[in-house]
Amino acid sequence: MRKPFATAVSFLVIAATGAYAQSRTAINVNLFAGASAVPIYIAQDKDFFAREGLTVNAMATPNSGFHMSGLVSGQFDIASTALDNLIAYVEGQGTTKLSAPPDIITVMGGSSTELSLIAQPSIKSVAELKGREFALDSLTTGFAFVLRHMLEKNGIGLSDIKMFPAGSSRERTIALREGKAAAALISEPFTSQMRSAGFTDLGNAVQLVGPYQASVQIANQPWAKANPQAVASYIRALISAVDWIYNPANQEEAAKILAGRVRIPVDTAKPSIAGLVSGPAALARKAEFDIEGVKNVIALRDKYGEPKKQMGPVEKYVDLTYYNRAIKR
Repeated sequence: MRKPFATAVSFLVIAATGAYAQSRTAINVNLFAGASAVPIYIAQDKDFFAREGLTVNAMATPNSGFHMSGLVSGQFDIASTALDNLIAYVEGQGTTKLSAPPDIITVMGGSSTELSLIAQPSIKSVAELKGREFALDSLTTGFAFVLRHMLEKNGIGLSDIKMFPAGSSRERTIALREGKAAAALISEPFTSQMRSAGFTDLGNAVQLVGPYQASVQIANQPWAKANPQAVASYIRALISAVDWIYNPANQEEAAKILAGRVRIPVDTAKPSIAGLVSGPAALARKAEFDIEGVKNVIALRDKYGEPKKQMGPVEKYVDLTYYNRAIKR
């Protein structure tokens, strides 16, 4: 007599599970593959998104223009990117043509970034880069202005170098390996990979700027306004992922997850995880915004952005409503 009952219960459990999966809100996210995306990878693999009632479809981007245009057109709901990308496009200084005026906003902080200037093995100083070629994601967005600031500190102006758009850190490492560029700003885990291959690390560019809000989550604003609970749930899931990463017992697994996502050896991924929990590029414990860091991003765009214009206040680019809603629960 028990077997039919057990079968019925099993059927109900399966049905409930299926209904739960179907009731999840789907979010399409575009990201740069690498260390900055680790909280998203973790939230997917450890079911933090699922626990918040979300299904997150994450896609790696080849460059910032791709995900900014996709975000504005509604192809993506959220992009994990550099704050400067959002400011550039909001202020009409982006490099990719958009299908509509950008109605986008930053909804969550993340971290500064470890962004090293990696050069060919034969180059041993920044001074040797005068007259050489640099591979960037974009010539005027992302971290292009961080590079210009670093070079100016070393007596090298824009007219002294050549730059070309190569794409994400992965694409920039390819440009270096193929000898197409003398140097490039590279983020983890590709920085460790290039050091191991004998390329020269000429220093962390972001440290010269001071506090710098690099990694953020930005949203298509009409979508976010229509789905405030989904945005808050997304933020809570990433905060849970950050908490999980900070647990020393989980960092070996975190390195394996990163290694699997970007197809590198686990030992190469380990320094990236270490950098996420300590040092100047560590993840903000609750994904808070670094307001002084935001102001420095704005200041660099004020200085170098074209066409020249006065940037707005922090509130023009950052909406704390969704973050406050997420942490209030």
